[in-house]
Amino acid sequence: MSIFRKPLFLIFLFLLIVGSVGAGLHFTGNLPAGLFGAAAEAVAEGEQPGQESDSDDEKPEVMAVPVELAQAQAHGISAYYRAASVIEADRLVDLTCRTAGRVQTIAFEEGDWVEKGTVLAELENGREKIQLRKAKLTMADKKRLLDRNKEMLTGELISQQEYDDVESSWKLAEAERDLARIALEETRIRAPFSGRITDRKIVIGQQVPITAPAFTLGDFDPLRVRINLPEAVARKVSSGQRVLVSPEALDKDLEARVERISPVVDPATSTVRLTLLLEDVDELAKVGGFAKVRITTDSHHDALSIPKLALVEEGALRSVFVAVADTVRKVEIRTGLYDETHVEILEGLTDGDFIVTMGQGGLRTGTLIKALNGESLGYESPNADNDVEPDTVAALVENN
Repeated sequence: MSIFRKPLFLIFLFLLIVGSVGAGLHFTGNLPAGLFGAAAEAVAEGEQPGQESDSDDEKPEVMAVPVELAQAQAHGISAYYRAASVIEADRLVDLTCRTAGRVQTIAFEEGDWVEKGTVLAELENGREKIQLRKAKLTMADKKRLLDRNKEMLTGELISQQEYDDVESSWKLAEAERDLARIALEETRIRAPFSGRITDRKIVIGQQVPITAPAFTLGDFDPLRVRINLPEAVARKVSSGQRVLVSPEALDKDLEARVERISPVVDPATSTVRLTLLLEDVDELAKVGGFAKVRITTDSHHDALSIPKLALVEEGALRSVFVAVADTVRKVEIRTGLYDETHVEILEGLTDGDFIVTMGQGGLRTGTLIKALNGESLGYESPNADNDVEPDTVAALVENN
């Protein structure tokens, strides 16, 4: 009997070890899934082992993605080039002192309108006035002497040489008077043209040197804007062309025209300077104000175009989603001119195609869609009667 007990003991010991390991794996959740695990789950759910579950035949319902559509159609489109610059006066100059001296009077202030030739300020000039008066008296004496010698020459009482000497003396006195008049005039600062004073740089009693700036005078009719365009763009612009100028401080656009186009290209920047003329702006624009310029460089009439919102850009590739029945397909396109809202389509679409303008984020070819504005566009889809939750529509608008 002892011969048979040893194998039985070993078999019992093996089964005990296997059972202990299995129990440990069961309680720790590491028991491998297999036939017995599947059978146990089936029994726990009230199914017989080997019986097929009804859930295998059920598939999740595919929800339509809410989108908004637009139609590719003919649309006039223009390409614009935008630039920025400042508004300039027709003339804006610094008036300087032509002689040294102390400021005696100031007749006008900043913002005052002055006519051409008006004296704006005057330096101390008592000496210059006396010298001018002296020169005038000397000239008057010379003139009387010349008149007497002229009568004597007629009566042949003096020679022609004597008369010529007196006449030269009178002309010299006349020149001295003119010089004294100029010296007095240099103590006065006059407006060289009609305009408005924008800056007063001197005060009464100030000692100023020669060429010291005294006033800044501006002529604001008309106003101008100067911009620099790349050479390729400048070639598309013509003299006299209308341009829109948008001053930063205004809520409206002002119309200007191209007055001059420089005949040369700046070698440092490869740009061409254009001078734009603003006329009859009624002080809406201020000199020195920042302004944006929009200039038309090309126009296409009846171009096939779509809203820019429909574009899906991936690097250099541009594509759109075209609605086909209740799904979409992704189509690569080639574009032309752009404006603020539309883009010209050169290849990829045909007139009348319905394209997705909102909701493209989660789309790919074959995605089921629900057109929110399909009825207004005349687009019919098998999903037209499907309801879309309001929260879904709000999320669509927010994500786009």
